[in-house]
Amino acid sequence: MNKKTFGWAGAFALALGTAIHAQTPDFLVNAFDSADEATSWTKWWGSAPQAYEWDSSVDSNNSSVSGSLKVSVDFDINAYGGDNQFSTSHYFGSSVDGTQYTNLVFDIRFNTNSPSRVQAKDYGYFEYGLIPSDYSQLYLGHLTVPVGVGGWTHVTAPIDPAIAKATNIIGVTIKMWAGDAGGDSKLTGQTVLWLDNIQLQGNTNTAPAPAPTVSIKVPRPGLTITASNPGDQYQRQNIVTANASSWVGATGPVTYSLTLAGFPDAQHTGFQAQIFLIPAASLPGETAPDYNQPNLVFLQVSGNADGSAYASLHYKTNQPNGNAMVYNNNPDNGPVGSLGGIGSASPLGTWSLTFNNNTDITLTEPGGGSANFSLGADAAALFVDPLYAYFGGQPNSLANIGQSIVISRVQITGTANPVDDSFTADALDTAVWQVRAADPSGLVLVPAKTAYQVSWTLPDFGYTLQSATGLKGSPWVDSTNATVVVGKTKSAFIPSSSLPAVQGGYFRLFKP
Repeated sequence: MNKKTFGWAGAFALALGTAIHAQTPDFLVNAFDSADEATSWTKWWGSAPQAYEWDSSVDSNNSSVSGSLKVSVDFDINAYGGDNQFSTSHYFGSSVDGTQYTNLVFDIRFNTNSPSRVQAKDYGYFEYGLIPSDYSQLYLGHLTVPVGVGGWTHVTAPIDPAIAKATNIIGVTIKMWAGDAGGDSKLTGQTVLWLDNIQLQGNTNTAPAPAPTVSIKVPRPGLTITASNPGDQYQRQNIVTANASSWVGATGPVTYSLTLAGFPDAQHTGFQAQIFLIPAASLPGETAPDYNQPNLVFLQVSGNADGSAYASLHYKTNQPNGNAMVYNNNPDNGPVGSLGGIGSASPLGTWSLTFNNNTDITLTEPGGGSANFSLGADAAALFVDPLYAYFGGQPNSLANIGQSIVISRVQITGTANPVDDSFTADALDTAVWQVRAADPSGLVLVPAKTAYQVSWTLPDFGYTLQSATGLKGSPWVDSTNATVVVGKTKSAFIPSSSLPAVQGGYFRLFKP
């Protein structure tokens, strides 16, 4: 039998055995040998008009009896703005275990008349990945083809077997975003590309797979926000107020505060906690309002290499689909949106933005120090209700993916819709909060009654979490506690009422 055992009494851990991989044959998604193979590729999202068709005259192997999928996209940055993009999906008809495959491979070719990015000198930022059964996306990488290259490019995208949701894959997706009106990632014109020989390469490695690694800890109660979206260094993981709450026009001071109970260690500098204040009539599904929306006030809290922290205050006005103003502190380079900031001995504690009136702002750090800033009256007038407040985190580097913050309290005072939430319930109050995250599974509420968090690495095929009061003579019982998957880790939150015994007990992962 295969098992991993952990007891908090005596901190005892035991692991026996491994799982054996069987060889998996390749899974051919499409070779586009006939027209009916192209009919299953359809638009998923994006405002740019899209067409998908079989092209019998173009084949990556120059076969006269085969063809390829021709994709035509009419980009227009002026017409579609931040939604100047396309995404297509293809479904298998049944699910496959993506962890049994090593790579997604395909051939791609761009028409050299396609529009290109001026600075990058390529045909755009092309992404590809898998579709889990919950219809989210697991992007495996990206491709840029230099201008003038009109031949076929062969792509091999490794599949990490520990990626969350990889065990239940139902399709393949490709996309390209070209909505950066203020930067180089914008396209206008018709992009034409061809895809061929799409397949999943089977795992031929029959060596034993390592057993999961188990750990146990006393977690910090609150809302844990993890940068869990693979390969996405700029992922925004946020909650947003369900009700509007602007400071503009309030009869007294208005404060937005964020209390941090957990933050990445000093080895993961650059990770940020944030508050976004966004005026908008509605924000359905908006995960990156700091970039896409035209008006923003932005508090950024980052950790330093010595364990201290620094918070900076930024804003922008009338700049949709861009952030040049947000980080600019030089008037020679355009409107200044970087107002300054304040340091603190630690990122942990309460950070507050107090609007004393429409234009005057006080930023307070956890140690009680403060700094004062000011918005112009014309700028402040753009932030009238409806205004929504985002609270969350962002990794800002690939090395920070998998890191977390813990929010133990959020307060909004002085408005018609005040908020005071310490996140002690079993679920977010949907009358107060909505989740707006690149990967919603990375937001986990740890109830205050949680005694222990048992976690283990993925993959965990066939393993079951069990508990017992002792190692000998005591029956092992399957855990009934719900589990959550965040990135490459699965966890169970164990309340006191579910502990094996009052004085001690043991947990293990068991695989017959």
